[in-house]
Amino acid sequence: MSQSAFFKPLRLKALTVAVAIGCMALALGAGEFFRPRSYWADEIGNPQYEHLLPAQFGDWVTLPNASAAVVNPVQAEMLDRIYSQTVARAYVNRKTGRAMMLSLAYGRDQSTDTQLHTPDMCYPSQGFRVMDRNKHQLVTPWGSLPSVQLRTAMGQRIEPLTYLVRTGDVVTDGSLPRNLARLGLAVRGFKMDGLLIRVSEITNSDDAFEQQEIFLNELFGALSPKDRAKFIGRPMQGQAG
Repeated sequence: MSQSAFFKPLRLKALTVAVAIGCMALALGAGEFFRPRSYWADEIGNPQYEHLLPAQFGDWVTLPNASAAVVNPVQAEMLDRIYSQTVARAYVNRKTGRAMMLSLAYGRDQSTDTQLHTPDMCYPSQGFRVMDRNKHQLVTPWGSLPSVQLRTAMGQRIEPLTYLVRTGDVVTDGSLPRNLARLGLAVRGFKMDGLLIRVSEITNSDDAFEQQEIFLNELFGALSPKDRAKFIGRPMQGQAG
C-alpha cells in the first residue's frame, strides 16, 4: 500500500470531525443568537388583569362574593409555579338573571416546563367528569378565535364551559400551534407569555355555549383595542382593531 493511500482514510476522518465540530459551533452560535432576551409581557405593557376587567359591561354586572364558586384552574400548590396572575369573577345578567363565571390564568413566562393547564386536565383533577369536548371557532368582530367547549359534571352540578388560550400575540389551539407561536416570538427575541380565558355557567340549558359566546364578545367589545389585545392578541388581517 502506498503512503498516500494509507493516509487518505485518516485525512477523510479528520475532515469529517472538523465538519462535525463546525456544525456544532454553528448550532451553538445560532442558539445563542436566537435566545430570547426579553419578555413579551413587557412588550404589551405587563398586563394586570384584575384591573383590566370591567366591573360591568352591557347588561352584565359583577356578582359580589361569588368568586368562590369558580373552579380553580389548577390545584393551589401549583399556582405560584405556573401562573403570574389568576383572576376569578362572576357576572350576572340584569335582564335574564343568568350568571357567568369567568376565570383568567396568566403566565408571564411560558417556557416548556410552565405550560398553562387547560380545563381538560384541571376539571377532572377537581372531581369533574368531562362528558363532551368540541373544538369551536369563536366568531368575533376581531376574527375567528379557536376555542374549546367542554360539558362537565360533578354530582348534580352540570357546568358547560368555553375556554381559549392566547399565546404571545395570537390565540392558539393545541400544542403544535403554541410551540410555533413560541418559536415565532423567540426568533424575534421574546419569551412568550400565555393567558387562559375560561367562562362557564352552572346550567342544564341547551343554549349555554351560545350564551358564553355572546358573553365573551360583549366582554371583549367593552375593552379598548390596546387592552383587548392583551386578551386575544392582534386582530386578524382585514378585521376591526
